[in-house]
Amino acid sequence: MNKPQFRMSTNIAIHSKKWKDSSDFYEHVMGLPVKENETHLAVQNGPICMFIQENPGIDCVVMEYFVDDVEAARQYLESNGCKVIKWEGKGKDCYMRDPYGLTFNLWEEKQDQD
Repeated sequence: MNKPQFRMSTNIAIHSKKWKDSSDFYEHVMGLPVKENETHLAVQNGPICMFIQENPGIDCVVMEYFVDDVEAARQYLESNGCKVIKWEGKGKDCYMRDPYGLTFNLWEEKQDQD
C-alpha cells in the first residue's frame, strides 16, 4: 500500500452544543472577525480558520489534513492503528482518531502536479 502524502490544513473544528453562544465571545471579547450561518461560526485569524459547530457525539478539537485520495488515506491509516470516528465521504466529514488520541478530518484536495 502506497503511503499517502498528508498536508496540514489551516482549518480547525471545535465542537460545542453552545456554538451560537460563542459568537459574542469570539467577536467582542477576543476581537476576532466572526461569520455565522445556520450550522456554524467561522472565525478567521490570519491563515487559520476555526469552525465552531455542533456535531453530535464529538466533543473535541479536530485538526485537518489534506490528502489526494481520501479513501486510500483511510485504508492506509486504518492499517496503521487509526479508527474511523465519523465517515461521510469525500467533501464531507471524514473524522479519524490516531492511536494517540488526536482526532482529525481528512479532506480530499488534489495537489497540483506541475
